[in-house]
Amino acid sequence: MPVCCDCKQTLPRGEFAKSQAKKPAEARRCLDCAAKVQCGSNTGTSSNTCNDGPSTSSGTSHWQRVDLPPGVGSSAPVEPGRKAKMINLVGRKELNGTGCKIERLLPNGRVAVTVRHLPNTPLEHTEQLSVKPENLDVSYNCDPYGTHKTLDGGAVKLEECPICFERVIDPNGMSNDSASIWECCGQRTCNRCFVEQNTRGTNTDACPLCRADLSDCSPEACLKRIQVRADRGDANAMYNLGGFYDYGQAGVRMDQALARVWYEKAALKGEARAANNLGCSARDGEGGPINKQLAAKWFKVGAELGHVQAATNYAIALMRGDGVEKDAKAAERWLKASAKAGDELAEQQLEVLQMMNSGEFDRYMSSMTI
Repeated sequence: MPVCCDCKQTLPRGEFAKSQAKKPAEARRCLDCAAKVQCGSNTGTSSNTCNDGPSTSSGTSHWQRVDLPPGVGSSAPVEPGRKAKMINLVGRKELNGTGCKIERLLPNGRVAVTVRHLPNTPLEHTEQLSVKPENLDVSYNCDPYGTHKTLDGGAVKLEECPICFERVIDPNGMSNDSASIWECCGQRTCNRCFVEQNTRGTNTDACPLCRADLSDCSPEACLKRIQVRADRGDANAMYNLGGFYDYGQAGVRMDQALARVWYEKAALKGEARAANNLGCSARDGEGGPINKQLAAKWFKVGAELGHVQAATNYAIALMRGDGVEKDAKAAERWLKASAKAGDELAEQQLEVLQMMNSGEFDRYMSSMTI
């Protein structure tokens, strides 16, 4: 009989045990332990100027979980191999909002993480850090737009880099590693060309696409160039400004209320990531009061725009009746779409929903009642 990897109890007979038996031994959980892991929701994501989202490396290590104090951290457990964002750092404030990979849990209670800088370029390098668990916002495994797939199962449209015409890039910024954005004009090139244009040859102080002067590389100048684009109505620039204020990046003070403002402006322009982040802010009370109705509204907007995590978050709201009328059938449709696109949390929640619909969850909990 399969055994729960957390409490080491034998899993009860039934469909749930059969589904768990198909998983690796280190990932099998009883209903009680699974509920502790599955009760969360996807968190929002921010981005830096060049790449539209934090880049992380992949890998595996020994499995162990850290349970955070109440109200600290995000929905996913702190486990080796998971992706996370660094938050509320004091000594390294410039890394707040930066993506990393959890390597291992240290004996002193801290967590060893790896940060990947300039991925897929000649200057790619990694940095190892030791941080506290509460400084990690851990996410379930999921590319915001799937692995080059849309929610309806179609392939994401890719384009050639306008400089080298050799490497393909994601014109919508869906992939963390495929493209870099020039802060002056908002146009995209592949990461390799971005780095080469900034480090080699002549005229490196000018944008190769719009010829804008980029000689001033200070955070203030960078912020000013993005602010100009945002004021012109550029949705990506608005989204990035929201991320800067959300995490206190690019030399600005953290102001999550202002982050909400820029996320909403970007979402109204059709920026799906901003819609998901805005939903997370409303759900978690960041930058304003908790508003489940507003959260559900923006999760739905992000989901309809094709954002996988937003679709999962909207499905969870439908399951729980958080800010929207309960609708198990609609929740199942969104969860199936997200799970097909590779969202780990959607797979888990779909399993829970199916158990609830079959009554197995209630029967199991009744059998545990003394």
